[in-house]
Amino acid sequence: MKKSGFLNDKKIELAIRNAPRHEFVPSSLIEKTYDDSPIQIMKNQTISQPSVVSRMTEWLDVKEGQKILEIGSGSGWQTAILAYLVGHGIVYSIERHAELAEFAKKNLDKLGIHNVKVISGDGSFGFPEESPFDRIIITAACKKIPDSLLEQLSINGLLIAPVGGYPQSMILLKKH
Repeated sequence: MKKSGFLNDKKIELAIRNAPRHEFVPSSLIEKTYDDSPIQIMKNQTISQPSVVSRMTEWLDVKEGQKILEIGSGSGWQTAILAYLVGHGIVYSIERHAELAEFAKKNLDKLGIHNVKVISGDGSFGFPEESPFDRIIITAACKKIPDSLLEQLSINGLLIAPVGGYPQSMILLKKH
């Protein structure tokens, strides 16, 4: 990823190293772990390709102590990276598939990551009871960014999401 220009931040590189992708991939697909491609996990969902995770995380500009909302926990890999970056902050991660939410929780627990709350539910509504959020990341493509998420973003907060059909456009918004 560094050679291709997708990983330029040393803090993010360290976070990725502290959250080894093989810990978040089903054992039957372990040989594909370090390919730069998405991997099918369960419920027709994927663990995103490393270059996309790296780029989205860099653009999100996560800081120590922040409160992050992640829409789409998946296997928990992106969640773990965010958790390392916020340090004493917290990541709220919403996953619409209960089975995947449990998979993510188990993966995070086995690495001893405790500054994350994985919630089973519809992420398009966000998590208003804990808003505002310093950063919001939508990990799966959406047709448009839900207004409810923009409302839950703090002033000067950043939101990143892949928007559209195929191919998607990566949208980064800053709330003023």
